[in-house]
Amino acid sequence: MDAPGTPKSEIVQFWNLVKGLDWWAWNNWFYAWGFSRFLLHTILFAGLLSILSLQIPNLFLFASGWLVGTAPVWLPISLLIGFYQIWIWYARSNFIFHKKPVLMEMKMPREITKSPRAMETALTNLHVPQGITTYYMRVMKGWTLPWYSLEIASFGGEIHFYVWVWKDWQKIVEATIYANYPEIELHEVEDYAQKFVYNPETQTCYGCGWRFEPYDPKKRYIDAYVMKTYIDLELDKDPKEEVKIDPLGTVLEVMGSMTKEQQMWIQILITPEFKWGKLNPSESDWSARVKNEVNKVRLLAATFSEDTKLTDLQTRMARPRPTWVHEHQLETMQRNLGKHPFAVVSRGFYISPHKDFGLRFWDMRWIWRPFANPQYMTQMRNRWFHTTMDYPWQDWRDIRWETITRRFIDAYRRRSGFYSPWEFPANVMTSELLATLYHPPSSSIKVPGLVRIESKKSSPPPNLPQ
Repeated sequence: MDAPGTPKSEIVQFWNLVKGLDWWAWNNWFYAWGFSRFLLHTILFAGLLSILSLQIPNLFLFASGWLVGTAPVWLPISLLIGFYQIWIWYARSNFIFHKKPVLMEMKMPREITKSPRAMETALTNLHVPQGITTYYMRVMKGWTLPWYSLEIASFGGEIHFYVWVWKDWQKIVEATIYANYPEIELHEVEDYAQKFVYNPETQTCYGCGWRFEPYDPKKRYIDAYVMKTYIDLELDKDPKEEVKIDPLGTVLEVMGSMTKEQQMWIQILITPEFKWGKLNPSESDWSARVKNEVNKVRLLAATFSEDTKLTDLQTRMARPRPTWVHEHQLETMQRNLGKHPFAVVSRGFYISPHKDFGLRFWDMRWIWRPFANPQYMTQMRNRWFHTTMDYPWQDWRDIRWETITRRFIDAYRRRSGFYSPWEFPANVMTSELLATLYHPPSSSIKVPGLVRIESKKSSPPPNLPQ
């Protein structure tokens, strides 16, 4: 018998897979070996179609006749749905095309004493359903919710903070940041992603997309459990600067360690999370998921485990008590229900000369590890782009690698993630968690490459004689 914690062999895992008959597990096993799930489904469909063709003579003629005979039923519905989807795509694309983007750099002084709670307040002010309150706005005119991009970029170890917004929202973003960080300066700058020129002859690029999710693959899209936030790290208590421990410092140290010809970019796209399209108002899907998980934890905390042995008298007198884990889970989930939720798409990009590429991309893949919460097994896990390419049979002569690189650069430049042309599954994070991941670093973070201005802004006394 294997000792506890001993990794199972591939043969044992495969045998358990065969016995389990779990469709989700089969999908993951096939995908883990470098084959797409689409290929698995195609093989199964072709096999079932072959079996069906043996059972039904002239299957093609039978299927064609059935489709033609039922066309008056399904064809108008299909055309109507198709026209609606095409119109939505056109209207939204036309609306987004006429929006002018602006990239602003955040220049910070050496002394910042405010906790990430100030950034949470700033993000809360951006959670507004502007422009999509009516069916006419959403469908006929193609208006969308505004989205923003919170970015950190390292150019040869020199770190810069950026905020990307639409021109229409520039003044609002400036006002909300200045209100909470009056010592910060915002300057409109040239887009570093637009002026970047990718040269596959001299450079190797690695792109990854992070998803905020638990470890259990069956709960991949349950984002009710949160990572460590600044409240868990007690950064909201404003201790002395020399005793603050901010995980963002680890992220910036990794980015500051880039060599002269290396670059590392981080992009966090956010947009307010709302639920639309129903006749009657209802709570968002995220709120329902969190409340459902809260009820599960409460039930687990109020139930004796199966291996608990109690006498009849003890059963009548005793009652299960929640553990520290249960209490902390309930506290954090219910606290986040009181915060504003945002839909989030995040990704990172690592650029290096061929000779220096090495394994530095692993630093970016797991750059958010310090924020992970082992208690819930939740963290930012890399799921897209080059992350899935682990086997030689997945790419021939680097054709897929180069294609993915160019697609990634295009999506990054457009800041596209919620609408066409690049749409990705979005997570839901509250303003508290976002403020933990992205906030002006305090003076306790002393990364050499972090660009800061020399002094705070000052103004003359308000009571000077006119």
